[in-house]
Order: sequence, then C-alpha cells, then structure tokens
Amino acid sequence: MRSPVSKPIPVPNLPEAIRSSSDLLADFLRLKISANTKRNYSKAIVDFCRRTYNSEISEWLLTQFLSLQQPEAVYQVLQYRQLLIDAKLAPSTINVRLSALKSFVDYARQAEQCHFNLADVTCLKVESYGDTTGIEVAGFREMLQIPDRSTIKGIRDYAILRLLWDNALRRNEICSLDVGDFDKSGRLSILGKGKIQKSQIDLSPATTIALSQWLAARDKYRSSDPLFISLDRRSKGHRLDGSTIYRLVRKFSESAGIDKIVSPHRIRHSAITAYLDASDGNIRAAQGLSRHANLNTLNRYDDNRHKYQAQATNTLADLV
Repeated sequence: MRSPVSKPIPVPNLPEAIRSSSDLLADFLRLKISANTKRNYSKAIVDFCRRTYNSEISEWLLTQFLSLQQPEAVYQVLQYRQLLIDAKLAPSTINVRLSALKSFVDYARQAEQCHFNLADVTCLKVESYGDTTGIEVAGFREMLQIPDRSTIKGIRDYAILRLLWDNALRRNEICSLDVGDFDKSGRLSILGKGKIQKSQIDLSPATTIALSQWLAARDKYRSSDPLFISLDRRSKGHRLDGSTIYRLVRKFSESAGIDKIVSPHRIRHSAITAYLDASDGNIRAAQGLSRHANLNTLNRYDDNRHKYQAQATNTLADLV
C-alpha cells in the first residue's frame, strides 16, 4: 500500500520536528521526558509506517491509520509484530516498538483523534538475562590493548573503554556527555537511565587521565560541546552515537579473540560481576557502581557517605 504524495513529518530529525511541527505526533513526543525515549518512540513509529505501509511517515498516513476501526487496527499491529519477529529483532526491541505504538494510540484516543485501542496487542515475553558474567577480566584487559593510543582515534576509543568498564556506564550515558561534564579532579556528571537531571560520579585515576588525554588531543572545544565526537570524514565533529560505540566494542572484542558477541551492555554486566567477585560480594558498593533504579533513599545517602561507588570504580581500574 502506497500513500499519496504528502508532506513528510520530519520525525527522524527529532529536535527539529518538535520545534517546528504542531501535529499530533510531535505533540505526543513532546510529552516524553527522556531524549532517549523520544528517539526510540520516533524510530518505532517511523518503522511501523515503513514495514506496514511500505511508505515513509506522513501526516496523511498517520491519519489513515488512526481512522481505522478496532478490528482492522489490531490486525495491522499484530501483523507488524509478526514482521518484527520474522526479522529476528530482540524481544525487548519489539516490545519498545509496540509500546510506542500503543502509547501513541492512547494519546490520540484521548485527543479524540481515533476510536480504537491496542489493549489486545500483547508484548513478547522477555526472558531474564541469565549470562551476567559477560567476559572475563583477562578478555577485557586484552581489549584495552587494542586501541592505538599514538593516534587521536585510539586515545578516544581507549577513554570510552575505560568508562564502560571502570564505571559500568551505559552507551547512551556516554553519548550524552558534554565536555563540561568532565572535571579533571576526577568527577563526571552523567544523565542516568530515565533521569532528567545529571548526577556526579567518581572516576578512577586511570579514566581521569584517559579523558584528559583525549581532550588534549582534540581541536578547540567549548564546555557545551559533546565530550566524544566522530572522527570520520563524513561526520567529523558530530556527537558520537550509540551505534558507533557498539561497533568499536565489537571490533575490539573480536581483535582480542573473545568468542562471545560483546556489546557495551555486556561490558557493563562484566564489570559489575567482576567487582562482586573481587570484593567478595559487596552488594552495597556494587549497587553504587551500577546505579540501578531500585535503590531506596537510605541506601543512596549511605553510599554517598561511605563513597561506595568510588571504591568500586577504583577497584575495577586496578584490575586492568
């Protein structure tokens, strides 16, 4: 099914879309607090239009979808879910895309722009992540030797690897860093998962040096500039994205001879597990390191008082 020629909704370029468009989708995305959520939901709805209608997203196309009757709408979204399954996407990825569609439809129904709901479209069951051991310490130590630190790219990549291990950072947390978030005294302000305000974490001396060397190797920069930038000719100077970090981790792990598929998140699991092993199961410090959302307020205060996260970070740094 092809839609008539119509003006596309500039959703893929999300910040511009939000600033310039008053359509229903832009209003819906504007309500999302996290920039990552906005990006994922935008991507999901664009993907739905491409897979279901074989067309780029447009105001006309969304209007046609929202005007469907309940059985037709549910059928289309169930078909879309099957397309994602056939494409062998991870269940968690499929669930994010379904959740985005369901949330958008709920918003449109509240705005009286559609008369159906997607309550009958269920998400996939996600098996709990069993292999939290990730890779061995020796394997990551080998990965750290791969970047050529006589080059600016090698200096950058080494600094990224240190953050992934020493502080168990998520790749989106690394991508969102600005130059001004780094304090050469050994502190870093990060925007944690699902957070709207940045919080400070301690860095190991090794990571502090690595970040300082990266900034020293760069051209002129302002505190508001991205901390990590692309060095490719096509996108040089632009903020480094998560897919680039994923690719460099895969490349270094393969070069280190690691058999497992290594992602930034697997390094995070590996770092947390390695710390628990090295500390004889110090759960409190591991929680300070991982910054999981289920910490209660008392634990956060106690962690700050004892600096458990700093202890965990420096222990990890010494391991490699």
